[in-house]
Amino acid sequence: MRRRAIAAQAAALITLSALAGCFAAGGDKSGGSRPPHELVLANNDGNLDGVPSVARFVQRAEALSGGKLTVRVESRWRGGEDEPRVIEDVAAGRADLGWAGTRAFDLVGVAAFRPLHAPFLVGTYAAETAVVSDHALMRDLLSALEPLGLSGLAVAADEIRFPAATTHPLRTPADFAGLRFATVASDVQSEGLRALGARPTTELNEQALTSGQLDGIETMWWTYDVHSYYDAAPFATANAGLWPRTLALFANTKTLDGLSEQERSWVEQAAEDAAAWSVKHAADVEREPMAHACRSGARVVTATPQQLSALRQAAEPVYTSMRKDPEQRPILEKIEALATKAPSDLPLSVPEGCVYQPGDEKAIPAPVQALSGPGDPGGLPQGTYRLEHTPAELTEHGETEESVRDNAGVITWTLRGGRWSSHPDPTYPNRFSTADCAGFYDVNRDVATFTTTTVVAGGTCAPPSWTARWSLDGDTLRWSAVSVGDFAYVFGGKGWTKID
Repeated sequence: MRRRAIAAQAAALITLSALAGCFAAGGDKSGGSRPPHELVLANNDGNLDGVPSVARFVQRAEALSGGKLTVRVESRWRGGEDEPRVIEDVAAGRADLGWAGTRAFDLVGVAAFRPLHAPFLVGTYAAETAVVSDHALMRDLLSALEPLGLSGLAVAADEIRFPAATTHPLRTPADFAGLRFATVASDVQSEGLRALGARPTTELNEQALTSGQLDGIETMWWTYDVHSYYDAAPFATANAGLWPRTLALFANTKTLDGLSEQERSWVEQAAEDAAAWSVKHAADVEREPMAHACRSGARVVTATPQQLSALRQAAEPVYTSMRKDPEQRPILEKIEALATKAPSDLPLSVPEGCVYQPGDEKAIPAPVQALSGPGDPGGLPQGTYRLEHTPAELTEHGETEESVRDNAGVITWTLRGGRWSSHPDPTYPNRFSTADCAGFYDVNRDVATFTTTTVVAGGTCAPPSWTARWSLDGDTLRWSAVSVGDFAYVFGGKGWTKID
């Protein structure tokens, strides 16, 4: 992807410029070559793949200097997962340069950037372009870093972040109510989510999402795809821009002052070039990740203008708080004026078949969380059920020969008190198809979660854990949205008849 290409170019330039330093013309008094001046750039991310503007800054700094200045990128600074630490360590001189999301500065006592992240204010690329391109405003924001011992170099634009959820589309304040919602660490973003009725947390990771510990996340297409968040949070309200992913490049003030006039100009020009580049390319990476996420089960939700207005109105407490602050009020008013005058973005181009349709909630598997004991049987009628698959049916559906051998026949299945057990009468007996199987189950409304406890040497009698949605048709129990793809037809392709 474009981001990876830019990062790779920057890495290559770092290496080339270091080599160039070994053979630079004009040596020192001993006749040797003068090594390039190296600056260390600390950051919280794993690499520069997801921050093309920073990769651009690294590239430009070295190109402008002709290899006389290099930038060594130190990712996952001191273990990562802590943007405030990056900010504080650059301020303390432990690194020369740094970058952090502008959202994070309120965690170290800098309030000036908070209006950038007021919910649904800078929610389009046109608004982001207008704001980040206002040089006077950006200078005012960056000057707020001076008391920390930092010199702000530039604010760069990036993707617009939107909400995604596990069980239903997010289009109204009522849709957010009570959700356990993950956000990147930021006081103002957490305040915005609370205003919408959600319960914010910064515990954003794939395991928390897939295990059902989270109901929603704020994300952007690149992150959504790279981390496969669509597996557990398939409902992406792409036109409900929560806030921008803007980032700030900054330097330790003493380090910057200690550079020669020429070196400082290279650094400042590189930052300026990267910021200007960023507003033109912030949305470049959206198309490919969106297409892949759509192929993998994501559903793109579109909120109506009325729904977007209601969401913005629900966030008003955040705006009211900012207007009471003499530092934040003029910044908020300036950003509001710029965002209001900005043109509309072009309509989002959503791949065919990816647009959310009413009823998709029932078709998409629920998150899976393994059970450690019997669960709540809920409203699912307890008793014994029976299902038969003939070899011809399985073959016609496209099951493999192995699957036909293992699953053709009659299965008797008992659900009682949060425990399940099954007994097969196979068409083709073998050590797997003849094995009784058992485990736990839990029912939450129309979603049932199953965990297998039986251990079969050299194979399995059922998936370790899975979810499915249940419905009744008389005495027939039907399953849909089975979470394990290659088990979906065997388990849910036909109805189970209640026999007891």
